[in-house]
Amino acid sequence: MTYDQALKFFGSGRSIGEVLGVSGGRVSQCRSAGGFSYPMQCVLEKESKGELTARRTDDPSHEAKKTAA
Repeated sequence: MTYDQALKFFGSGRSIGEVLGVSGGRVSQCRSAGGFSYPMQCVLEKESKGELTARRTDDPSHEAKKTAA
């Protein structure tokens, strides 16, 4: 899932942070990095009851690993 998809579902960065158990600053860092890590996406998927789908390809570090290979 993209950052924008999570934001649309949960309504605010603060709500996302509450679901993930992280600060609003950490959520902002994720936005700047290009999205959420796969483990964070999995938490958001579970909390959205499957409305959102975690995808490794949406993890910003996935692209970094792909480019380094």
